[in-house]
Amino acid sequence: MKFLWYALLSILLLAACRKDRRTPLFELPYPNFRFTINAGENPFLPGSYATRGVATNINFFVNQNNLDTAVISEISASAATLRSLDGFDYAFLEGVSVRICPDGTDPCIPADEVFYIDQLQRYPEDDRIELLPGLRNVKRVLTRESYRLEVVVFFAYSPPFNYETQLDMTFRAFQ
Repeated sequence: MKFLWYALLSILLLAACRKDRRTPLFELPYPNFRFTINAGENPFLPGSYATRGVATNINFFVNQNNLDTAVISEISASAATLRSLDGFDYAFLEGVSVRICPDGTDPCIPADEVFYIDQLQRYPEDDRIELLPGLRNVKRVLTRESYRLEVVVFFAYSPPFNYETQLDMTFRAFQ
């Protein structure tokens, strides 16, 4: 009887597994976004740092790879790093959310998140934060001319200094 349950569970697991049929086409790097987290910010409210009119450079990427945007089925987050340019650690942060949305005056919403990390108080203090990629397909946003970028930080306590910060992101296009 025990063997029957293991066999049934194995069959169900194998049936649920699917091969990833996506073919990677190219990467879209977006480096060197800089902003300042100011000393003494209110720890009870998240800090939001927005940049409008960020060029997607989609024409450059597709031309460099001899492709057309019609071939792209998905563009997803690959890797992102937040780095202190002053060498200070980010011990005052509890979490970070990076969001991209269509360029305009309206702010991004939580559903626009592409990279994140939370519970930073559990990690060693460091001047570099490796963010986790989200699962969102951002093809609609990154195949336009420009987009809006927002970095939302959640504080554990007020920042003791001004933090000159750099964000580097990479996305990957799939067929």
